[in-house]
Amino acid sequence: MRWRAFISLAIAVTLSVPLIADGRRKLDRSVPYGEIMNMDPGNVDPSGLPLTPVDAMHSTGTYQDVQIADWKLAVHGAPVSAPLSLTYDELGRMPMVTRRAILICPGFFYDYLEWQGVPLAALLEKAGVTSYKRVSFTSVDGYTASFTKEEVDAHLIMVAIKGNGVPLPRAQGYPARVVAEDLFGGRWVKYLKEIFVQ
Repeated sequence: MRWRAFISLAIAVTLSVPLIADGRRKLDRSVPYGEIMNMDPGNVDPSGLPLTPVDAMHSTGTYQDVQIADWKLAVHGAPVSAPLSLTYDELGRMPMVTRRAILICPGFFYDYLEWQGVPLAALLEKAGVTSYKRVSFTSVDGYTASFTKEEVDAHLIMVAIKGNGVPLPRAQGYPARVVAEDLFGGRWVKYLKEIFVQ
């Protein structure tokens, strides 16, 4: 009888844990918000979560009122053979990808959106980059985050201009921000103005 009780308990515990997909914890509405915001985005499958409305997104850092007429995205550095200085319209005409990804700022919040933007790989190709070690992204206020080539190869990193099908709100990095799938939100640079390749 004891082994039957043990098996019943094991089944009950197993059923109470969200499903694991490809080694990632499957997230849905049953997982507490406070628990999700402390998870590693690389260890979760957020596809069971509802999308965060754009007007309900959380915001950290300083607010920047970027004037689109003056804004350009620069791509430069020693490995760049064709430096870029793209206007918002020029960036928007490049081939884009659409991907749902979760933004987690540990201990503060998470947002789950469908992002649309230009893959970093496409920008590097357009800039004539064939070999590099690191890429740094800088905001108009000087905030910077960098990624090694190994990280770029392992993750989808894009320059996003839309969330859930609409242009990014000013509080969320308009006109462009970094989206780094499976990596923590502190590296998702908002108000992007420069990509420096080393």
